[in-house]
Amino acid sequence: MSTLEKAINLLQAMPENKIEAVYMYIRYVNDQTDEPPIPERKSANSIAGIAHEYANPALIEQEEGAFERAMAEKHAIN
Repeated sequence: MSTLEKAINLLQAMPENKIEAVYMYIRYVNDQTDEPPIPERKSANSIAGIAHEYANPALIEQEEGAFERAMAEKHAIN
């Protein structure tokens, strides 16, 4: 019996909610093998991809170090 046949037999015996979980995992594995690793991927579905069209290039310079400045201000010892 092939691995595919074994998998089909297992799926046929599973309740619907478990089949949905298996299906989601298969989709995840399939997506990972066809695309570059997540840090290199910039898809329209990612947050950066969605927000990119709203980015203001003039403000990028102000964003550099903004988190560090905010933390220094928040935790400054008076």
